[in-house]
Amino acid sequence: MRDHTLFNMASGPVEGTLRTLSALSRQIMYHHDPEFIDLFDDTVDKLKDLFRTKNDVIIMQGEALLGLEAAAVCTIEPGDKCLNLVSGVYGHFYGSYIKAYGGELFEVRTDFDKAIDPGQVEKAFKENPDIKIVSMVHSETPSGTLNPIEEICPIAKSYGALTIVDAVSSIGGIEVETDEWGIDLCCLGPQKCLASSAGVAPVAVSEDAWKKMRNKKAPVRNSYMSMLDMKEKWLIEKDKRKFPLTIFTNEVAALNEALLQYFEEGPEAVIQRHKDSAKMCRAGIKGMGLDLWADSEEICTTCVTAVKTPSGVDDAKLRRHLYDKYRILISGGFGELVGKLFRIGHMGKMAHPVYVAGALAMLEKSLVDIGYPVKLGSGVGAALETI
Repeated sequence: MRDHTLFNMASGPVEGTLRTLSALSRQIMYHHDPEFIDLFDDTVDKLKDLFRTKNDVIIMQGEALLGLEAAAVCTIEPGDKCLNLVSGVYGHFYGSYIKAYGGELFEVRTDFDKAIDPGQVEKAFKENPDIKIVSMVHSETPSGTLNPIEEICPIAKSYGALTIVDAVSSIGGIEVETDEWGIDLCCLGPQKCLASSAGVAPVAVSEDAWKKMRNKKAPVRNSYMSMLDMKEKWLIEKDKRKFPLTIFTNEVAALNEALLQYFEEGPEAVIQRHKDSAKMCRAGIKGMGLDLWADSEEICTTCVTAVKTPSGVDDAKLRRHLYDKYRILISGGFGELVGKLFRIGHMGKMAHPVYVAGALAMLEKSLVDIGYPVKLGSGVGAALETI
């Protein structure tokens, strides 16, 4: 059996705290147990505070992709004009959902080291004012970049379009104002900045989104992806409600505990810790003489730092050496970015100077070990100067 990694600095899931792990391993509960129902309701209340919304929040029972796909299948009417914003692998992937469920796909695209220009979104709406749905990724984890959804969503809403936001890796580490920015369907991944497990997919749902779902010619019901089932069977009078399926009780318990820790530390403090860790990591990478993947630091996300693979370096061999020799885990590229970059995650409890410094130090040593010219201490020193 291989030794467990010392530092999981990957792009998620990341390590949970002892309190979160303890909650995950508590006795399995019946999902209609009054104790669990109270826990579930409390978790939803906490999620509303996290999303900064007064709208409904549902907890879909599966990994974050379930929430993202359900947002498409539940809202897209065949023939709907759908604008998909593509600045990375995940944004590109979402177009497959739109086509699969009958949407007419339009795209605003940019290079995967850049962010979407709100002006291009405005232009797309002027050319196609009858666009019904806009989908976008806030934090593109595969490329370490951030899109200005706070500018884009209000544009979409001004044209009456529904907004679907993949905030899987941003919420908990970056400011997200669901109601203020006009996000109709906002999807979260607890395994990222909240450092919980990946088994549930919370989604904040606006009244406009519910209306769109109900008004479909064939509303999605009696399906594992039906958001309306949760709305119509659970979000009703307490003496009439029932879950439409078996709930992953331990996953909800872990999420509740992770949220409790988030609010105990304070949202502003947690977000600042992620910002500081990202700044520290970027400084360390540049101190080693390596290049960030994003074309400017202004569009770098705070959950992960993406680094261009140095010329002559096999990133898979570098990452494997870092793992085998020093027991630190980082991520490679994903999709069409395989081999072009590697990523150092700093989410949840790993968004801390000790973990970031440790990862940078052993990355330096690994580069030296494989023969790449790095002055030992150059990256760590630059990182420590940011503290």
